[in-house]
Amino acid sequence: MWEYVNFLIPAEGEKRVMSGLRDAWKRHKRNIKKKYLDKNATIDEMLQNRPNEIPEVHFRQLIEYWDDEDVQAMCQLNSENRKKQKWRHQMGPINFARVRVALRATKENNEEPSKSEMFITTRTKKGKEVHTDTQVAISELQNRQSSGETADDAFRVVFGKEQPGRVRCYGRSVTTSSQKKDEEITKLKQKHANEISSLKEEMKEMMREEMRCFFSQLVKNNPGLDFHDIQGCVGSNIPSPVDASSARAMRQKSTTFFWLNSCPEY
Repeated sequence: MWEYVNFLIPAEGEKRVMSGLRDAWKRHKRNIKKKYLDKNATIDEMLQNRPNEIPEVHFRQLIEYWDDEDVQAMCQLNSENRKKQKWRHQMGPINFARVRVALRATKENNEEPSKSEMFITTRTKKGKEVHTDTQVAISELQNRQSSGETADDAFRVVFGKEQPGRVRCYGRSVTTSSQKKDEEITKLKQKHANEISSLKEEMKEMMREEMRCFFSQLVKNNPGLDFHDIQGCVGSNIPSPVDASSARAMRQKSTTFFWLNSCPEY
């Protein structure tokens, strides 16, 4: 599957792609079992009701697997452990990365949402009832932030320190080390963007200064010329009709003009 999508997605995305495939496969198996397993039916009756995309020999093996005592015991244990989980999210198959991008889009400076924001967003959904323990945690987070605590401090007090492995409110594929690496990459990209922006501003200022000097010298050497009537002068918002080749020629002339005036012997 990775080879199938590798030409579209860079190598850095392999872990997330494989994680998404794993989750999709688990949901598929769960849906098959929920729809086609009938504990009160015989094997032959279930075979008659099998899905068309699963061959009969495979579906028979699957029924025998479901009927295995060890498998049933494992499923029962998993079910009990899942019921003990607190603060379960209500996003279904929507991954947390998409939620995080949507929250960033609502902020003026595209800031990263806090863990508290992510927790509240992923645990509350319109039309669904919020679990009691989840509502208690949300209320405590909001009360602590209202009293002056930062979002991160409030989250740490309510839920405790991060445990090794996944980082809470970031999804399954994000770990402490990968998060730190992403933050370093983001800082480098921002630093690079700032440097490029600074260089562009410096270049613009140099061009503006060159044009100011050019027109000042032009008016000085031509007393009868009205400086404000010169189209394209510095500070004018009127676009110049000259094309790129004309602009280059004008810059060459201005450079020659300044050079000749700066050398009295010529």
